[in-house]
Amino acid sequence: MKALDSLDSSVPAASAAPESAQRRTGPPTTSAGERKREQVTFWLYRNGERLVRAVPRRLSMPAAAAVGNVAYDLAGSKQRLIAENLSRPMRLPPDDPRVRHAARRAFRNYAKYLVDMMRISGLTDEDARRLVSIENVEILEEARTEGRGVLLCTVHIGGMDMIGPALKRFGEELYVVADDTTYGRLYDHLAAARASQNIFVIGWRNLRGMFRVLRDNKNLVLFCDGGYRRGDVPVELCGEPTTLPIGPATLAAKTGAPLVAVACRRTDDDRFVTRGLPLIHCAGTDPVEIQRATQAVADELSSVIAEDPGQWYMFRPVWPQTDADRSHAAEALAAARRGEDWTKIAT
Repeated sequence: MKALDSLDSSVPAASAAPESAQRRTGPPTTSAGERKREQVTFWLYRNGERLVRAVPRRLSMPAAAAVGNVAYDLAGSKQRLIAENLSRPMRLPPDDPRVRHAARRAFRNYAKYLVDMMRISGLTDEDARRLVSIENVEILEEARTEGRGVLLCTVHIGGMDMIGPALKRFGEELYVVADDTTYGRLYDHLAAARASQNIFVIGWRNLRGMFRVLRDNKNLVLFCDGGYRRGDVPVELCGEPTTLPIGPATLAAKTGAPLVAVACRRTDDDRFVTRGLPLIHCAGTDPVEIQRATQAVADELSSVIAEDPGQWYMFRPVWPQTDADRSHAAEALAAARRGEDWTKIAT
């Protein structure tokens, strides 16, 4: 199950990407520098990819759902973890049968997501037009009117990578901030596939690259559901205190780029509907304004998750796990709502 933690957040760089989006400057990673688990994951993915590409998508989707069911049955403690995550947007106890059903659906939807990723490099413009409907692509033009770039904020839901092929038809590019420190060969293999659809990565430590993307008036994608961390911004997400990363609002404040929450929902016939939610601006870097803008993002993303929680495949805890952290999260959020400096509490 460790692969579930890693693959969904592994958005690789590609040699065709601009310098700001390059992951490595040296030769591609070889197996010599990988852990055994990373080597096994790489070969499992490659063999699965060959199998998936050998059959039509209409046949591979039901097969993926079946694999997702088996993965759920074998998931052990991951069953409880994802049920605890889904219980918040569903406003039900984790052991409620409806939550367990949604958790099983999340595993099935993640398996379907992997199948779509295995096929992504072969998607044509016609495939993208058939599979992905963008409800309001004009929001990107609206967001870029000031020439400051766009910060697209999202969570691990539906089929976010499928936005790349859809936007490619309009001449758009996506630059995705991601963890570039593990799963080297798999990361690099996926790089070429995503780069073919105008999706490029920026390592999470590459601040210069992020600023360059925004300065060039392009789209920077930030995943915001990494989980509670003291020192990040206290918010209410799906009705309960936690944190969202401080980076999105800080980048918005320093560059003038608007924040746009994004949804990409899988439909019953395994197509996708995506839309951008209303623009959010952050006027400054003081804690009160950072929290206000981040809470606005949290509100939008809460609505995205609640629309169909069974499409949210987040295999790490999103809310505080200990009484001490829950107390800190609640105290920091209360301070923020009073207009106080929550950073003195959150740390």
